[in-house]
This record gives sequence, structure tokens and C-alpha cells, in this order.
Amino acid sequence: MAPLVTNAGHAVSAGRMKGATPAQAEPLFIQWGTSATAESATQTALVAPAAEARVSGTSSLTTTTVTNDTYQVTGSITSASAQTIQEVGLFDGAGSGSPATGNNMFLRGVHTAKVLAIGDAIAYTINDQKT
Repeated sequence: MAPLVTNAGHAVSAGRMKGATPAQAEPLFIQWGTSATAESATQTALVAPAAEARVSGTSSLTTTTVTNDTYQVTGSITSASAQTIQEVGLFDGAGSGSPATGNNMFLRGVHTAKVLAIGDAIAYTINDQKT
């Protein structure tokens, strides 16, 4: 028999990501980049981060399938140059650097290329559903 995570278990997992004990910095910081390289579980940073600083997003728990089974972060980044953005990462630290400095990449996604001019922005909604 294989173990099964219950609906309440999904809510507990998402709740711990929201800042419960034990202490773990909440992944709130959004950064974008220009690479279309496929995602890999072993990646620790964006493949080609853009020059803009990470922005602090706003987190919440939402319902996808069962109550509070999804951790969600929303935030916008504004372009400082003409560029094409194709990747986004969610981090537990505001600065750049290695995971050893508290800047762990929680997730990375590749999206359709967005051609931006100076002052254009992308509003991200990043979801991590506990399955």
C-alpha cells in the first residue's frame, strides 16, 4: 500500500511554506531572466538573470483542488531596458548569490517570450500546488 497525503496534509504543507515553525525564510522574491532553457530540479539560479533587482512579492494560500492546497506569490517587475524575458524564479532571499548566502531558488519557470521596452512590466502570479 502506498502512503496517501490527506487533504488536511496538503493544507499543512502549504501553511508551513507560509512561515510556520520550523523557521525557514519564506520564498517571496521574484526575479526574471532571458533564458528559455528548460527547467531542471537541480538548478540553483536563473540561467540568464536580467539586470533588474528581485522584487518582494505578496504571498497567500489559495484553493486549487482542496482548501489551502496552493502557495501563491504575486508581484511585478518593471524593465529597465529593452529585453526579451523568458524565465522567472522564486527565491527565499532578496539578493543575488549562491544558495549558501540564503538565496535559495524555490522554483523556476520558463514562459512565452515577452519582448519588453523600457518601463514595460510583467505581473507574475506564481503558484505551488501541494499534490
